[in-house]
Amino acid sequence: MSNTNARSGVATSQEPPLGAAQPATGPEPATGRGRRTRTVVRLVCTDLDGTLLDSAGAIRERTLSTLAEAGRAGLAVVGVTGRPVRDTLDLTRRYGLTGPVVCSNGAVTVDVASGRLLDCRGFGPGDAAEILRAVREAMPGVAVGVDSVSGLRLEEAFARLVPNPWFHLPLEDVSAPVEGDPVVKILAAHPMLLVDELATVLATVVGDRAVITRSTGDFLELSAPGVDKGEALRLLAERRGLPLEHTAAVGDMPNDIPMLRLAGLAAAVANAHEDTLRAADIVLPSNDDEGVAALIRLVLPRTAAGEACRI
Repeated sequence: MSNTNARSGVATSQEPPLGAAQPATGPEPATGRGRRTRTVVRLVCTDLDGTLLDSAGAIRERTLSTLAEAGRAGLAVVGVTGRPVRDTLDLTRRYGLTGPVVCSNGAVTVDVASGRLLDCRGFGPGDAAEILRAVREAMPGVAVGVDSVSGLRLEEAFARLVPNPWFHLPLEDVSAPVEGDPVVKILAAHPMLLVDELATVLATVVGDRAVITRSTGDFLELSAPGVDKGEALRLLAERRGLPLEHTAAVGDMPNDIPMLRLAGLAAAVANAHEDTLRAADIVLPSNDDEGVAALIRLVLPRTAAGEACRI
């Protein structure tokens, strides 16, 4: 993510330097499992909610300053989120960020400044409608939503079950797919089932027709086969000509685990889900203590010097 706002941004190596950034301070990262402990990091993929964003949904000043320092050093930092496109663009533009951002759990990549679609990997024609039909038949009372490039659509029951849903329109018939605007994610919640129970039932219904994950404890997210944050990281690295060992990833929820497993350095913020913590090499300060800034500061000197990062 880059930034053209002199107060709070990220500069790429091609952009003129911004004003002097203040060094990040705060708790040091704790060493983790030591699974991968030596790498030169050129690309950092970070989740947004619960990771880069604090509990109020904001990017704090120290983190913005550290992102700017990363840009001047040529370290790419890319947001990889479960948020829909519109909501992600609204957020990143609010902070003057530019560059690519990956939305919908890896399904859609857009350029923040222009809104240009760079990549889209959704369900095939008719597949989303078939999955929704099967889920509704197997699970009376289930509430659903669909996410596409053009926007998020939710059933009224879903919006009632999930606190503070993203900006959305009412969900109407999705039996006729819109050309050029495939469904990239299906959302499901149930008034009587916890998400783990819902996941067990959904797995038997959808089989290998969808990847099931979650970014909150309120609902499940279904993506097309082969679509997850790990594949998004792999594609981002490939486009930059980077081996995976030169990447780092940081997150807090189970939908972040695929990119942690692929990254050369896997990090979790201290507030992360227990499964995500187990997948991490290092545990950072929490999102409210600006753990992503701590990660960038950890790898940045090695990035600038081309030296190995030893944790």
